[in-house]
Amino acid sequence: MPFTPFHMGIACIVKPMAPQHLSLITFGLAQIAMDIEPLIGMVRQSDILHGPSHTIIGSVVIGMFVALVSSPIRRLILRRYNYEVMAYNVRWLSEPTEPTSLAIWTGALGGTLSHIVLDSFMHDDMRPFAPFSDANPLLQIVSHDDVYRFCFIFGLVGCMAWFMTKWWSRHAS
Repeated sequence: MPFTPFHMGIACIVKPMAPQHLSLITFGLAQIAMDIEPLIGMVRQSDILHGPSHTIIGSVVIGMFVALVSSPIRRLILRRYNYEVMAYNVRWLSEPTEPTSLAIWTGALGGTLSHIVLDSFMHDDMRPFAPFSDANPLLQIVSHDDVYRFCFIFGLVGCMAWFMTKWWSRHAS
């Protein structure tokens, strides 16, 4: 799933249940970081698109990197988002400008590790346990189309739940 928004469905379903424990922006940045290697592979017309970055070890390293360097990008996106919700007079949709450290690390590592799981269902060049094993026990347990469907449904339900949570908290205060 190179540079697809479908991976975000997992985060969207979790965010309303644990709003202070997951940074959606950091999760999204982690998804982009994970797909840099496959993008390079596509440009180079490589036979293997999912290499070291798509292993558990590689994804943890990328997640740690994203958690450590994402602050300026995250702040810029949040500042713009909050500016827009204020401009449209829907202040109740605003988000805290600085997520907790836990939310940042959960977003980064949750993003990279969930990416590995989702891609492992679909791509036969995935070796999530490398260098210890070439096995991919998740391959084709769920079809490619079903992974997309589940992610889309999770995203849709999660966005609706987030919106309703924000709406109810608006009226409760």
